[in-house]
This record gives sequence, C-alpha cells and structure tokens, in this order.
Amino acid sequence: MNFRIIQPAASLSMYIKHYWCLEMEACEAVGERIVPTGYVELTFHFADRLIKRKLTDEMQPGIILSGQKTGFFDVLPTGKISMLSIQFYSHSASLFFDLPINELTNETLDFKDVMAAPARELEEQLNELFTIEERVKHIESFLLLRLSQKTEYSWNRISHNIHLINRFNGLITTDQLASEACLSRKQHDRIFKQMVGLSPKQFLKVIRFQYTLYSHQLYPNESLTELAYRCGFYDQSHMINDFQEMSGITPKQYFNDCINPVSDYF
Repeated sequence: MNFRIIQPAASLSMYIKHYWCLEMEACEAVGERIVPTGYVELTFHFADRLIKRKLTDEMQPGIILSGQKTGFFDVLPTGKISMLSIQFYSHSASLFFDLPINELTNETLDFKDVMAAPARELEEQLNELFTIEERVKHIESFLLLRLSQKTEYSWNRISHNIHLINRFNGLITTDQLASEACLSRKQHDRIFKQMVGLSPKQFLKVIRFQYTLYSHQLYPNESLTELAYRCGFYDQSHMINDFQEMSGITPKQYFNDCINPVSDYF
C-alpha cells in the first residue's frame, strides 16, 4: 500500500487543504466505513472502482464529487485501487462548481453529471498521464480556470466563521457565528448552507464528532465521560447518540475496532 499527502500550489492553498492519493494491490484492498469529515471531495479512480454500500450496492463512477455527510456508509474494493482525491476546505468547493453545495449533501455524484463535457475531457486527459505529480498539476490548471470570485464577499464572511469554528474546536453557537458575519440568523444559515453544504448547526455537530476523534488521539487514556465533557457534549449518552448517527457504532466500539481512529479534520 502506498498512501501520500500532497500540498496544493500556493495559488490554491486557501481553497484546498490537500490532495491524498492511495495505491493498493487487489490482495491488500479492504472495505472501509466512510464517516462525516467536514469536507467536500473530488475523487478520481484510475484503476478498479469502489462499491458504495448503503441501502443498496452502487458501483462508483470514475470521478466522484462527494458532498458533506451527516451519516455513514461503507465502500468495498473490486480489485486494484489507484485513487487521487482533492479535499476542499469546508467553504471553498462552491467557488469551483456552478451549483449550491447543499445540493451535494449526502450524495456521491458522477462528476460528468455535474459538469458534462469539461468533466469527460478532464477524465480523458488524466488517463493519458502516468504520475501523480503530472495529474495534480493538470487538475490544478483545471481548477484555476474554474475559480470564480463572484461570491467573494459571502465567501470571506463564511471563511472567517470557519476559522472561528476551527479556533474554538466547534464549541461556538450559531448565534455567535451570525453575529460575527453581521447577518441575521436566518440569512447566515442560508448562505452558510449554500457554501458549506450543511446548516451551521449540522456542521458544528460534524466538527464536534471530528474533535472527539482528535481529542482521543491526544488523550487516549481519558474516560469516555471525560472525553464527552471535553468535547462539548451534554453527557456520555449525548456523545453515544451522535457517534451512532455518524458512524453506526458507539464511541467505545469505534475506538476499539477502528485500526487508526484519527480525525480527518483536525
């Protein structure tokens, strides 16, 4: 298995957290549970595809645009894996795609259904390249052409609030966020949802889940009750309910059963 993190070019670093790539032979490939991360991703498959398993089994397309998630699903390999994924900052994907990001929530869409001809052309061009570095460079050229500043004013407001959420590890109220943006609660909720994909309340719930994973990394010997209070839950039962909603299992099961239970966000 070969897993790599690649940093974006300076011109895209305020919009993209990083790229990750995964190469794995068929004999190594195993299924994985996908949980909410707080990010929108654009993922490219260069070998065999994955099957998304929720209520039914669904073969994933070659390029997938994945929206914000509030729940979990499983993916199963069908053979060799060769993937490259763009992890957009929570509020930035809306600058690259001509649709409200909340239309992607809990969806994994065929990128060709979103962008048609440009997506097909991009897929063909990437398949003619052979190194990750060449593919990343080509993708960045594509993204820079797509980059639009038409929503810059709203983007700056929401960007400021995402930074606040990160600074306080999600332990901030929706009223405080609206006040920081100089918007009414209703206006802020609408703009935030269009740009991030979730309402502020839903997003804070995802970030609290991710902060719990991060806190467990830092304090692995802390009890679940201590962890719950550290991360802003009312009590341990509250934390258990959120974990079951977002991962399908309890915190105890998650930390005991997952090979590497780390936060993708922090």
